[in-house]
Amino acid sequence: MPFQPIVPTWLALNAADDTSPSYFTDLRTGQPVLAGGLNLGDYFDLTNDEANQLSYSNNGVLYAGRYRRIKVDSGATAANVKTGTIGLMDSIATSPLNIYGTRNPHANVVTSYDKGQGSATTLRPVIFLNAITPGNYGFIQELGFATVLGKATSFTGSAAIGAVIGSTTSGLADVPTSTTAVTSTSIGLAIDLPIAGQKFRVLLQYLPVVQG
Repeated sequence: MPFQPIVPTWLALNAADDTSPSYFTDLRTGQPVLAGGLNLGDYFDLTNDEANQLSYSNNGVLYAGRYRRIKVDSGATAANVKTGTIGLMDSIATSPLNIYGTRNPHANVVTSYDKGQGSATTLRPVIFLNAITPGNYGFIQELGFATVLGKATSFTGSAAIGAVIGSTTSGLADVPTSTTAVTSTSIGLAIDLPIAGQKFRVLLQYLPVVQG
């Protein structure tokens, strides 16, 4: 069962960049050791206090929400996997065949925004908490109060608290022309005043909830 009612780690969630899904590796071989209670796909809900305590402040403060242990696909663009950028589901074509000969969609492998699944590059958005080396393991946020990185220059629309926030090139957050219309790229509502090129907080509201 991937849902964990008890937090399965004591690590700072926004500082994880590990070569093992469990965090542990063999001291001699460097190979993953599947022990300790942390597994790929574990997800858990945190209060503000719990998320604050599991924050590495150099990478920002975490807030109430749902967090998941994931792997960043080895083909992801490293420059687009960093604090506050938006990641996406990777290609189903890379998933192994199941016992029925079909491919299971990835719930726990994500990639950078520019390498997202299919032509509709907004399939299952998630929020990166920190830089994670492609091929390594870390945590993402998929519900709650999250910090996103604003589009580098001016927003498409007028920034305001409560505005709908969408995703755009390289996984950056944008204020669209209509600040009330929800589209396929919408991720949530601004709870801070969005500032281009800076981090601000959103209430994640339009992201799918997945199990597995």
